[in-house]
Amino acid sequence: MPRTTLAGIRARDSDRADACGMLDAALADGQLSAEEHASRTSTAMRAKTFDELDRLIGDLQIPSRLAASPVVSPRRRQSSRRWVYAAVLVAAAAAAGGIAGAVANSDLGPSKSMPNLTTGAGLHFFLDEYRAEYGDTVAEELGLYPAHAVFDRPSSGNARQSDSYLYDGEFDDWGSSSTRSDDEKSFDLGTVDQVAIAGLLAGAPGTLRVPDGAVEIVSFRYEPGSDDGPPTISIHVKNAAGHTGHMVVGFDGEPFDIYPYED
Repeated sequence: MPRTTLAGIRARDSDRADACGMLDAALADGQLSAEEHASRTSTAMRAKTFDELDRLIGDLQIPSRLAASPVVSPRRRQSSRRWVYAAVLVAAAAAAGGIAGAVANSDLGPSKSMPNLTTGAGLHFFLDEYRAEYGDTVAEELGLYPAHAVFDRPSSGNARQSDSYLYDGEFDDWGSSSTRSDDEKSFDLGTVDQVAIAGLLAGAPGTLRVPDGAVEIVSFRYEPGSDDGPPTISIHVKNAAGHTGHMVVGFDGEPFDIYPYED
C-alpha cells in the first residue's frame, strides 16, 4: 500500500469500520488466523490515525467493495473533508473517557431532553428535529451517537458547497463550508424505513453476538467507491469488554453485510 505524508491524519469512525471490514474479509478468506484477526480488530477500533490503520491492513488483499475507501486510497483520503471535525471530537472523547463526557464538558451541551439517538425512538426524534430545522431530510453523511449527531448537508442556495453540523439538542455549525467534489452525492433520510431500522437497532447486540453490548454509532452514507449502489446504514455495537460487531443494511433494512463478534 503506498504511504503518504497524509498518514498522520486523524481517522474517522467510518475509516475504522472500513479497516475492520477488511480484517473480517481477510479472516473469512484465510489471510488471517482467528488470533490475528482478533488482535488486529481490537487495535483498529482504537486507532487514531491512518498510519495506525495502514500497519494493520497494509499486507492484506483488499475486497473490491472497499478498494476505493479512504484507508486504501490516498487520493480519496486527501480530498475527503467530510467528518474531519467529528474525528477530532471522537479523539478528544477517547482521551476524556468517552464521547458523552466530551459533549458534557464542552460548551455545546444539550438544551433539551432527548432520547438515545441510536435507538428507534431516537432516530424518529432526530429526523423530526432535522425536518423542522431545515424543511427537508437531505444529507450527505450522518452519524448518530447516543447523545449527539454529526452530519454534512448541501449548503443552502449553493449546490457546490457542503456544510457540517453538530446536533446535541440544538443544531450548531461544525466547521466552515467546503466545495463539494464531483462525485459527492446526497440522499433523503425521509426514505429510511424507521420501523425496520428500529427493529435492527433493538436486536443488534444479539445479531452481532456482542453480549451486553450497546449501539455506539449508526452511520448513514454511500459506501466508498460505490458509483451506482444505494446509500447504506452501518450499525456498530460494543460492550464493556471491548467486543465489537457491525452490520451494513439498506435504508429499507435489507442486510448487505453482517460482521458478528467472533470469540
